[in-house]
Amino acid sequence: MPYPDSQATLGRRGFTGLLSAAVVAGLSGCGAGGDIRPSIAATRNVQHPLGNANIPVSPQRVVSLDASGGLQVSLEVGAPLIASETLDGLVSVPGYLPRPAAGFESLGFNQPNLEKLVKLKPDLIIGSLQRTKELYPQLSAIAPTVAYENAGKGKPWQESVRLIADLLGQSGKQDAALGSFSERALQVQTEHKAFLAKHSVALLRFTNDELRILRGPIFGATILDEIGVRRNRSTTASGGTDTYYPIDREHVGLLADADVILYFLGGGAFNAGPDQTFKSYTSNAIWTQLPAVKAGRVARLDPTAWWDGYSVSAANTCLQQFTTVLRKMPQK
Repeated sequence: MPYPDSQATLGRRGFTGLLSAAVVAGLSGCGAGGDIRPSIAATRNVQHPLGNANIPVSPQRVVSLDASGGLQVSLEVGAPLIASETLDGLVSVPGYLPRPAAGFESLGFNQPNLEKLVKLKPDLIIGSLQRTKELYPQLSAIAPTVAYENAGKGKPWQESVRLIADLLGQSGKQDAALGSFSERALQVQTEHKAFLAKHSVALLRFTNDELRILRGPIFGATILDEIGVRRNRSTTASGGTDTYYPIDREHVGLLADADVILYFLGGGAFNAGPDQTFKSYTSNAIWTQLPAVKAGRVARLDPTAWWDGYSVSAANTCLQQFTTVLRKMPQK
């Protein structure tokens, strides 16, 4: 395979750097000291992983550089979101969320375009630390910019979405939604208490090339934890990563310790090969002999909620799907 001429081709980081310099330098005359941000009436100061920012108390033109919490929380609480990164999969904006307002612009996935952001004239930019770190000085010249860390490493998703809602001036709405979710989760746990006491559950994801038992801070796994689901022993097997344990075709028998199997195909950017992966695993004779399979306690879930979810709306969707599939399963 021929390699491109290194002198004729810029890498993404190099191109981004040149674009950043050109955009900011080209607009340096638009405001004192090169600040091209619109004037803001009432502001408040917030600290975040990349510094401090004076953000509007009531933002009117929000841009999100985060297809997870930033996009989903903004739509959920009704913030004036004018543009955002969107999911990199079959679904760009999850159907369980309110629809974006007219004129909303998708920024794609991990494709920051400073020139476009300038033209959008946001009064607040929010985004995950991963998305904003390299471009923070340039982003801050466009509008007050706040970075945050998404859930994981001991940080629950509830804490993350509450923080994002607060940046949007909508903490009251988010707290109310989180309270309703907790009540609903308790109702689901109570309804299925007897079943859950007797049955362990495996949460599986079929990717383009393998099967994974999901665990840890994965959104769907945390929802199961929230309603007191007992996971099968293999979920905590040593090896793999903190978020999943891989199973090859020859070791599908590990799932014999699960009384219930919940699974989904793909999620994220995995949308081309999971169907074939699923067929190759489930046509295996070992799969057909698994206790959960023989008992008819296997159900498919929606990856958009269970994998890409990052909001109370996603969590409620998971609860609804969980209840629906359990009601259809043999209870013995």
